[in-house]
Amino acid sequence: MNRLGKLPVEVLEDIICLAMLPGTSGTAGKMASVNSLWQNIVESKNFQQLRLGVEDIPAAMEILRNRPERFCLVRLIVFSVVLPVYSAADCRNLESPQDRFNNDIVFSKSMNVLLTHLSQWPSTGRTLELQLSAFSPTDARCLMGNRWVRYWYGVVPGDILHNRTYGAALELYGKTDKLIPAVTKLTLRDDCERYIAVSGFECLFRAFTGLRDMDLRHWDLYKHSPDSVRRSNRRRMAKALEQMPDSVGSMRFNVVYYPPADQSFQGQRTCEGDDESDPLTVAYRNATQRMTVVDVHGMLGTPELFWPKKVTAVNPAPFWPNLKYIELHYHILEPTGEWLFERDRHAGARHQADLPFFDLPADLTPEEDVRPMQNRYTANQDKMDDFYYAVAKAVANMPKLEHLRAQAITYWTGNIAPFHVFKFTIDGRMGSATWSGMPPFEPSVDVLKAWRKMAYERGLFLSLESKYSE
Repeated sequence: MNRLGKLPVEVLEDIICLAMLPGTSGTAGKMASVNSLWQNIVESKNFQQLRLGVEDIPAAMEILRNRPERFCLVRLIVFSVVLPVYSAADCRNLESPQDRFNNDIVFSKSMNVLLTHLSQWPSTGRTLELQLSAFSPTDARCLMGNRWVRYWYGVVPGDILHNRTYGAALELYGKTDKLIPAVTKLTLRDDCERYIAVSGFECLFRAFTGLRDMDLRHWDLYKHSPDSVRRSNRRRMAKALEQMPDSVGSMRFNVVYYPPADQSFQGQRTCEGDDESDPLTVAYRNATQRMTVVDVHGMLGTPELFWPKKVTAVNPAPFWPNLKYIELHYHILEPTGEWLFERDRHAGARHQADLPFFDLPADLTPEEDVRPMQNRYTANQDKMDDFYYAVAKAVANMPKLEHLRAQAITYWTGNIAPFHVFKFTIDGRMGSATWSGMPPFEPSVDVLKAWRKMAYERGLFLSLESKYSE
């Protein structure tokens, strides 16, 4: 042991990490008792990531308070809310209003316990990420052969699987008014089938005053409800984004929505009139002006993602002083419900058998999804010219931009792979703007002039290209 004490700290850390691998229970305590150096190394590994349920929080906080320096060691808190179990018979049905209310109560109580304790967490000046998820033990399942098996019940005849939670988003009641500056990153886990309602975002944005990074998922799928319900939810989410702390510089935002699987249908209208703007689009654009990194999936395709319909003294031209990186995956639907793409002139309609939508039982499937038919793969020239004209004006006001990629969300089957991608990159004073597509897209002369004007204003040498492959 004396010889080990003479080893460099880096080597000693590697040895201790190997000794603490899974299957070596009990060794951490023994090693931590050797001396203070060994204890510090063991604790730096043990406390780096905390996985907690609501019942674990008081004990974990007590352990951390016993040695306050332990707070500085924690980099990640993974908090899981365990929701009530449901019966095998319930696996065949959507959650009832009472089921959802019960889940909301459990979620709210658990979150309020977490937020109350996190408000006592000292600010360490270091990164602290909070990952949130919620699940019922009866949600868990796996695919065995060609059958889904629930760990809790096994095979359930008539099981609607993940569709049981369709349309449900967990409300957060009894919100805390305590501020939590210690959390610097908030992540809503992608591997969780449960979504958090806008009420949760409103609460978390108010509480986490020190946020620098966000990874959010927003439920926007209201096909069984009047258009006004979806519009109301988007307005509320827009107001939540306006409450986002000014300290946030990196945002990953996934808006969960699926356009009509049968593309002969129009989409839902999310703006009141053709001359009005979609509130969520405007709030998103305003929020990105404070960002350095933006990665967004599922926004509706519209020039207003980049530029307002009218620039006035009250509504000035947007400016992105620090934005360096933007990745955008957008739906080929406008907020008016109209399509950005037209029927593919080079091929017939293609029946899609495996679209990534909720595969609801037939009696619950919206009419627009009953007979999937994808045939809109050709970009509408006028609409997409307006889109890329707006992008050019926006890029002119992004002085630090290095990478922008915008891809239309399309679906395919077999070896048919339509796509539509625009990419703009800067390397030194060299800029490159490329349209890639199948079918290909050729921007208009006015769009190309707008991009050359942007390059001139920024002092760039710009190459412009349209091609089949990215």
